[in-house]
Amino acid sequence: MHIAVAGASGLIGSALVSALQEAGHRVERLVRPGAAAAGIPWDPEAGSFDGEALEGVDAVVNLAGRGIGEHRWDDAERRLIWDSRVGSTALLASTLAGLRRPPAVLLSASAVGYYGHRPGERLTEDSAPGTGFFPELCLAWEGATAPAAAAGTRVVLLRSGVVLSRAGGALARLLAPLGPAWLSPYRWGLGGWLGDGTQVWPWISLEDEVRAIVHLLGSGLAGPVNLTSPEPVDNKRFVRAVGRALRRPVRLRIPRFVPRLLLGRGLADTLLFDSQAAYPERLEADGFRFLHPRVEEALVLALAR
Repeated sequence: MHIAVAGASGLIGSALVSALQEAGHRVERLVRPGAAAAGIPWDPEAGSFDGEALEGVDAVVNLAGRGIGEHRWDDAERRLIWDSRVGSTALLASTLAGLRRPPAVLLSASAVGYYGHRPGERLTEDSAPGTGFFPELCLAWEGATAPAAAAGTRVVLLRSGVVLSRAGGALARLLAPLGPAWLSPYRWGLGGWLGDGTQVWPWISLEDEVRAIVHLLGSGLAGPVNLTSPEPVDNKRFVRAVGRALRRPVRLRIPRFVPRLLLGRGLADTLLFDSQAAYPERLEADGFRFLHPRVEEALVLALAR
């Protein structure tokens, strides 16, 4: 297949590009101004995109977006997060819709943040959206793909959970909230569960995330698909598994105010304290099988790399 990838330099995108190329696919990167890598130029902030370069592409994978946990959330940061997702997706979808030969499929990133804080609920792709900034963002983010779907492209919305990799994302932020990895409290045996530790985290190994995306490129599914392990776990079990993977004890309870001081209230509550028992019902029903369904094994692999 001839596949274009937006967000190819990110945690998931770089792993996906490598996997696609190893499988023999032709991959084109969408690159922003000033990027070192070669590819198809686009500038979502300026609304500039040479769409003709996508004529004849079989599939597009859209993983573009500003990192969620990199900065404290104030009004300016929320706007940057919103525009980097909704604005870039709208530009991409409208460009695809205007092609003479639109791609057969668009896989577009979203997140389990769609469901909001839902303690005690079993969440599937049929569950209603939650309330608050992040669910509203995910609704708009997913809705921005509408022009591509209206043009006949099969659109899949990738509602990803916490992707396990020490190289970035929520796990890296949890391990090293102050920045440098050597300052990680978990590496010094000072880590612990957050609050009462009962909040449920939907997670997925980086390898299964990439495998699921590749699976969906050749699938017939359209619409939302949860990219999460079939075994979401509470925070206490998660951080204890982190401790075992690092061979360090995890015996402490970290009060809620501590991550709020470090990250800011909005980011800490969304990233660390929202509870979302999301299950990959549609993915499993489509025949996908996870390599890493248990968090203990997945964290050993993630933290050994």
